[in-house]
Amino acid sequence: MAMRIVRIKIQNFRCIREAEIFPSTHNVLLGPNNVGKTAVLEAINLALNPEIFARPGVIDENDFFNRLYLPSVVNEDESANNADPADANSDNPEQSEASQATADEEEANKKNVTSEDFPIIRIELVLAGLSSEDEDIFRENLVPWKSDERIVIESAEEGIDPFDGAETAIRVVFEGWYDPEEDTFDCKTFFLRAEGMHRDECQALTKTHKRHIGFLIYRDFRALTRPITLNPSQLFSRLMYSQEVKPKHFERALSTLKDALHPMTHDADFMSLLNSYKAELERFLVLSESQPSSLCFQVTDGTRDNIESVAQMYLRDSAELPIQKSGAGTRSLAILAILTLIMRRRGRGILALEEPETFLFPHAQRRVIDECLALADQTFITTHSPYVLERIPVEGVGRIERDESGIVKWSPISTDTVKAINLYSKRLKQSCCEALLGRGVVIVEGDSDKWWLLGASRILNGKEWNGRQQEALELLGVSVVSADTNGGILRLGNFFNAAGLRVIGLFDNLSEDNPIWGSALNAPYPCVFLKETGLEQLLSNRLPICILREMLSSAQYAKTQLIEKTVVESMDEADVRKHAFEMLRANKGSAAMHEWVISLLDENTLPNVLKDLVDLVSQHMAGRVRIGMCSLAG
Repeated sequence: MAMRIVRIKIQNFRCIREAEIFPSTHNVLLGPNNVGKTAVLEAINLALNPEIFARPGVIDENDFFNRLYLPSVVNEDESANNADPADANSDNPEQSEASQATADEEEANKKNVTSEDFPIIRIELVLAGLSSEDEDIFRENLVPWKSDERIVIESAEEGIDPFDGAETAIRVVFEGWYDPEEDTFDCKTFFLRAEGMHRDECQALTKTHKRHIGFLIYRDFRALTRPITLNPSQLFSRLMYSQEVKPKHFERALSTLKDALHPMTHDADFMSLLNSYKAELERFLVLSESQPSSLCFQVTDGTRDNIESVAQMYLRDSAELPIQKSGAGTRSLAILAILTLIMRRRGRGILALEEPETFLFPHAQRRVIDECLALADQTFITTHSPYVLERIPVEGVGRIERDESGIVKWSPISTDTVKAINLYSKRLKQSCCEALLGRGVVIVEGDSDKWWLLGASRILNGKEWNGRQQEALELLGVSVVSADTNGGILRLGNFFNAAGLRVIGLFDNLSEDNPIWGSALNAPYPCVFLKETGLEQLLSNRLPICILREMLSSAQYAKTQLIEKTVVESMDEADVRKHAFEMLRANKGSAAMHEWVISLLDENTLPNVLKDLVDLVSQHMAGRVRIGMCSLAG
């Protein structure tokens, strides 16, 4: 049994007006930028980080949703003060009288504003999976949690134990607000035993409590300097605390510094300067009852704070270099090493990772994630890396979405479609992971379809077609995934659709007697059909004859025998297209050859059907049009 967060409620925090999330054991939060992924991690950090109050300015006006931290009546009054004065000078006496009455009412309301009327940042976490040791530590603040209903039981009938059929949990709440009397922002973290209790009635969540819970966060550090310092609020100091390492080194350093300053008193030039200054100083101290006998330099009472701030950790290799001056990847790994060591020594913990792949090459990304998953009881990860995503169990992967009103929803991927999950896990994991990180996905039957669709979009990038300027699919955040079969298109389509992505299934021409037809017709996402029976037929029929002749005689990386150029030139068009079809079919798995053929094309020689396809996909994925089932004939 391991302590874990089972419910997260967030209100009025940064870009989130309201959110409710039910996390799994290992969680990946996907979604576009500025949708709320980092805000969720920071919300957990505010509630559970034991060092959060060691820093000044825990919250400010920018942490409130839409930066609104004053009561609405105050905000309305400010708006009224900015109104056009002409509106108040109406020629209509009744209107003027009504306006004055409204103003008087607003002024009265403003005077009656209390601290309870101020907007509040509220973050509520329910943690379950408590051990007997946890229950003993938190015994006064335990609440019953019904995991099947995902609720805290607030009350029970007389004589009925509310914990019967429920597991023990704790409910932790962080609240932040503006204090008008002090003109500052204040906050408190506390246990909530029952809904409706005011924070002043509740027991505070102490630093000791937070350390027992064991939350750690790794942010997307760009400078990567602070966490490795001796500052009490930083990660390395938390590592020392976890190891019960007492800071005796500070006292020894202070003693050494005192000794180091003594030679200054034996420097004749320095002492001469100091005595000259002493004599000048005494001229200004003439009215004092006592005169200084000497001047000296020694370490101050604040020297310990200076040591904490300036002491730097060095790596000794071919050259001695502080970690702060090492490569970004080394610095990132140094911080991650602290996190894993803390968790390894403690044997438990909840870990939040913001883009842990930053500055790391792929196999390092995989190793880092594997280490963290093995050590942490629960993880929350934001990432843009398929190498990270592919290590996470699919049931913990979900997309964050935020509507215009600030309501945030997290939708984990449905695992109901077992065949799709198997297809995702076996051969296509990395390409599927890449798709999950984007805006949308086009699912095609084979690799050749993928190469040509992406190639066509690159050719059209920045060009005009159908009266619109085209943009490469990759630049739109659209991935193309090959599914091997038409049935695989539907299975993966259902999978990605459930994950909240925009999906298009691309099929070769299907007849109504094909068993796939009915499923494609009723799919919850658009399916597009090409009028050819396959990509090879489309290309051999529609590519310019000059391109096909060059391919037959000069194609690079072809797996089949080329035809002499003179022989190709003597063929009529029908024979060229026939041999081209056979060559394309025989080289279905040769990415290099297909890319070579694509390199011969431009916007004028690219078949119109492929241009129409790129345009259709781009318009749908950009949200400019919504398409249904359709076919393209070129």
